[in-house]
Parts: sequence; structure tokens; C-alpha cells
Amino acid sequence: MNSVNTDQAVETSQDDLREQVAHLHGRLHLTDVRVQRLRAESLGDPPFDVNSIQIHSGPCEVLLEPPRFAARVNQTVTLRDLDEQTLAEVEIVLIIDYALDEGPDLPEDVVSAYVEHNTYFTAHPYLRETLQNATLRLGLEPVILGVLDRNQPRPHEVMLVRRAPARSDEASQ
Repeated sequence: MNSVNTDQAVETSQDDLREQVAHLHGRLHLTDVRVQRLRAESLGDPPFDVNSIQIHSGPCEVLLEPPRFAARVNQTVTLRDLDEQTLAEVEIVLIIDYALDEGPDLPEDVVSAYVEHNTYFTAHPYLRETLQNATLRLGLEPVILGVLDRNQPRPHEVMLVRRAPARSDEASQ
């Protein structure tokens, strides 16, 4: 009977997966990022006293029809008051399209790992801009998604940019 170090076997498997994901990344070419759905709703008249901002990201959906590789990213942001009543909600669905170079068939775990670690990173600046613009258009103070860290799948920070009231002595000048 041969002894196998399972920790090493798992590490080798993870290394192999990382290599396959890197290979997939080299075969993809970003061709389009577009908003498929944007729903923004204010449930009252601003200004609001926003107490919390909650983000819900749905699972990414993937369409793999070579030479097309597409991912759909869904994110809903809810603004709540002190009593946890919903004040406003913004839902954004993005489609991220890639052209896929010819090559071997893609195992499901490689596609999953790529989407989990790369797709949101690609979508993030578009989600941030769309959310900020939607909240401004609703007459709210803009909501800004925080900066991503390559080692984190989602931002850890979301902030509401409070507009400073104009000082009365500046307004009269």
C-alpha cells in the first residue's frame, strides 16, 4: 500500500486548476459589457436618512457557446432607514461578453473558478458607475461601491456620499 499525502494532492489539484484558469483567461477577449436590466426605485420623496446599505449579488450565470463566452452578473442594492424600512432599491444586471479562442473543451470547474474569481472583478467598475448614476438620478445622495482587492470576491465597503449643506455665508456671495 502506498502512502499519499492528501494535503499535497489537494494542493497539486489547486495548482492545476489555477493553471487551467490562467489558460482560459488567455483564450478570452473582452468584447462587450452592457446593462441588460436597470431598475431603480425610490419609495418616497428624498431627502432620506439612510441608515444602512445592503448589497445582494446573485450567482453569475454563464453562456458558453464557442466562440462566445458570456456571463450575467446580478446585483441589488437596498437603502434602508433606521427602522430597516426600504427607502430605495437599485437592481443592475450586466452582461459581460468575451470572444473565446479555439481550444480544448472547458471543464465545468475551470469555468466556475474563472467566473468566481474574475467576472465580478471585470464587472465591478460598471456596477459602481451604474449604481452611483442611478442613485443620483433618483435624487439621492450617491452610493459608491468600495475598491476591490484581488483576493476578495466582493467589495467590503459601500458608502453613501453625504452632500455637505451649503453654508449660508457662501450662498449669499
